[in-house]
Order: sequence, then C-alpha cells, then structure tokens
Amino acid sequence: MAGVAGPMLQRSKLQGTRFLLGLLVGGLGAAALLASIAYGLGELIAWAVPTLGRQIAAGLVLLVLGIADARDRTWHVWRQVPQAYVRKLAPGRLGLVWGFDLGLLFTTQKSTSLTWGALVGVVLLAPSSAWLVLPGMTTVGMAVISVRSIWFMLTRPSWRGDRGRRWHGRVRLLSGAGLVVLAAAATAGAGWV
Repeated sequence: MAGVAGPMLQRSKLQGTRFLLGLLVGGLGAAALLASIAYGLGELIAWAVPTLGRQIAAGLVLLVLGIADARDRTWHVWRQVPQAYVRKLAPGRLGLVWGFDLGLLFTTQKSTSLTWGALVGVVLLAPSSAWLVLPGMTTVGMAVISVRSIWFMLTRPSWRGDRGRRWHGRVRLLSGAGLVVLAAAATAGAGWV
C-alpha cells in the first residue's frame, strides 16, 4: 500500500489522503464483518468445548503457526489486491475497495502468521474481544501503512532485493518466536507447562 499511497501523496495530498481514509473505512467495515463471524463461531465453540480443550487447541495452533513463520512457511493465499484498480477507481473508492479486501484477512498474502494467531486467540479464548481486537488490528495496520506512505513520500526508499528479503526474514523469525511464546502462555493456563 505504501507503494501506491506514497506516490499518490506526492502527486496530490488530497487524493492520497482520500485513499488512506478509504483504506481505513473499508478495512473497518471488513473487520466488523469478520468480528461478528469470529464472535459467533467463538461463542459456539465455547459452548461445545470446555476451556481446557480450547486452551490446548489454541496452544497447539499457535505453536504450528510460530514454527511455520520461523521456517518461512507462513500460510496465505497467493493473491494480492488487484493492481488494475489503481487505474480504474478514484482514490477514495480505491482505498475503500482495497481496505475491505485487506480487512477480510483471508484474501491476500501475509508476511507473518500474527493475524492468524490473533484470530485463534479471539475465537478459541476470548470471543467477546473480537469487537475490539479485529478493528484494532485494522486501525493499527492502516496507521502503519499511513506512516510508511508518508515516509515513502518524503524519502523514496528502496526496499527491493537482498535488503528487503533480510528484513522480512527477521520479521518472520521474530513473529515465529512470539507465537511460540504465546503458545506456551496459552497452554500454561491449561496446566501443561
């Protein structure tokens, strides 16, 4: 997104701002939809599975996600938000469409499994937090995109090649380690650690 918003902000601050606001509104709309699904599914699972079983399941899934990240095997769909929309849609509408697509979480590439870890935690351990966690993740994500876009506009950095791959590798290792720690914390509540 910074690769689109940054140049857009350079051309026109108004268009770039519309794009970023559309991105936030679309993301929050998708987050609200996903939160209602996560809440309903989580409450159903909480009704059917005792707390101990949910803690163990969450710990195991978080462990698998952490190992996947550390091994550079983050699960995601090999798809990106359609680039062709840049030429077809006005900035605000482009942001709205892209934000909704990104906010659905399941439809685009992921660099780490932190998103999946958050969903696991919400659905299995704290369904009522879905209304705070999922829109919160979207808001933080869009804030990061906005900051990176402004930084891109001001500095025009190059993150391609080896430097970008090394940076992403380190982020995945850190994510994997964090998810393994969270797995231990989830199972500690179950009396396994």
